[in-house]
Amino acid sequence: MTSRKGSIFRKSAASTATLLAATLSLGLSGTASGDVTQQTGAQQTGAQDTKAAPAPAQFSPIQERYWNEPHLRRVLGNPVDSEQSTNGMSYQEYQHGWMYHTEDTGAHEVHGAISDRYEALGGHSNYNVPITDELPTPDEVGRFNHFAGTEAIGTASIYWTAETGAHGVWGPVREFWGQRGFERGYLDYPVTDTADTQEGDGVYTHFRGADHAGASVYWNRETGTHSVRGTIRELWLSMGAETSWLGYPDSNEYGVPGGRRSDFQGGYIYWNASTGKATAHRY
Repeated sequence: MTSRKGSIFRKSAASTATLLAATLSLGLSGTASGDVTQQTGAQQTGAQDTKAAPAPAQFSPIQERYWNEPHLRRVLGNPVDSEQSTNGMSYQEYQHGWMYHTEDTGAHEVHGAISDRYEALGGHSNYNVPITDELPTPDEVGRFNHFAGTEAIGTASIYWTAETGAHGVWGPVREFWGQRGFERGYLDYPVTDTADTQEGDGVYTHFRGADHAGASVYWNRETGTHSVRGTIRELWLSMGAETSWLGYPDSNEYGVPGGRRSDFQGGYIYWNASTGKATAHRY
């Protein structure tokens, strides 16, 4: 799926006429305002609510939600084209987002900055369909959608805050992050998407860190999934991260007499609490 600026779902005269005819035949008084003002991330638009339409038997699950839930029409805006179906999945593009439906997941929407990031990351081709609507995070700072993901990446999520923007997290990195409380844990919010490492034999995501000092989660088939934080992380990244002689992290940071330590494939980094400095050591 491409961005709405170059959408693969181009409006045709026929589809427009079909949509208009269906609307008129149902006696609908109108759709969401055409001058909807999209706000950042998950904030609702300022469009006037429209009269909810009845849900006749011929309505699809997507149409049923859209016409019977006024807040969806406010955040999504007007339909851009007719509903599409492929491989057991149905989807509808709107001015400010999308709605998807499968029998297993039901109908869910994605909009705003999260929708933009979803499209940039490949949309349903890479992240599959949303399995939640956009929701507020438990800490009430950000917004998120969860996605079904694929066999290649596992379950995926996109998280947004005004400070960090919208970023996608998936696979073993997402699992590690979730086990530690998602944004409420010591990793805080993602500041990059999950991506391949420089060597191409692992994946990683950078996070803001609860102390805003930065944290990263790296996965490699040999070492598994581990986090690197603070001053230890700064030194490791400055040395070239996994491309350095230290290689991938082989432990999470842990306490030792006089400071903190993280182990790597080729050695370890020790942080001295007295000096505040980190030093790298070979085994």
